Order: sequence, then C-alpha cells, then structure tokens
Amino acid sequence: MLDAEAINQLLADTVPFNRVLGPRVESVAPEHVTVLLPESPERLNHVGTTHAVAQFGLGEVTSGTMTLVAFSDLQRQGYAPVVTSASVTYHKPARGELRGEASLPAEEQARIRSEIAAGGRPRFAIAVQVFDQQATLTTELRFEWTLLTPRVVKG
Repeated sequence: MLDAEAINQLLADTVPFNRVLGPRVESVAPEHVTVLLPESPERLNHVGTTHAVAQFGLGEVTSGTMTLVAFSDLQRQGYAPVVTSASVTYHKPARGELRGEASLPAEEQARIRSEIAAGGRPRFAIAVQVFDQQATLTTELRFEWTLLTPRVVKG
C-alpha cells in the first residue's frame, strides 16, 4: 500500500489541479483516508468562509485518494478511475483548515474487483465528510466512480 507522502507526490504529479488546490493527504489505511485542506485566503468566498468549490475539491481529492489506496494495483495495470457523478450538501459555513474523510469497506472493494475480473465495468460510491478545526461536520459529498479498462483508456 502507498503511504501518505507517496500519494501526495502522485496526486501532485498526475492531477495538475491539486497543485492549485493544495490538499495534503494526512493518513491512509486500506479502508479509510484523511486529507487536509490548509486555511488560505485564496480559498475564501465573498462572506469570508471557505469557497464551495474548494470544499468540493477537497471532497473529490479525498474520494480519489480512497480510490487510489484501494485500487493502486489495478491502476498500475492501466485502469483509470473516473468520477461519473457527484452530489454535495453544505451543512454549515466552513472555516479554517478542513479535514476530509472517506472510507471504502473491504467487502465493497472485493465486489468491485470481482466485477472487474468478470469483465465488467464496476460503479461504486464513496462518501466524504468534511470537518472544520472544531470537528464540526460542514459538508457531505458522494462521488460515483468507475474504473475504465486499459483498452478504453488507450483509445
């Protein structure tokens, strides 16, 4: 399994927008990840709270990190994770450093791998919760993913 620093480097190298957004993977485990979005005046909206797009970006990076942790072996084989849909609910104004958390249970990972082994293109959802520095839930997101097969990715 990749560690947090290796994932941070990979995200910066492969997804240019992450260099703009500035998220940092804090912790990774086989079924759970945590990603931080440092406080920055460039990420504020017109009322002084974290812009909705920055929160959405943190959610997508957190969800993508969970996908990378769960399926890095498949990605090395040429499978490409792609978001197919997303939803977001903003509960409270977000301020300061934000923390995104996502999980993908081992049973769901096994289902996805089984579907790939059978020649299918699985779809799966990863929920993300975003918390502020006071551990207040500010935002909930849900990302639907698929893993494109190497032949689809190559053309």
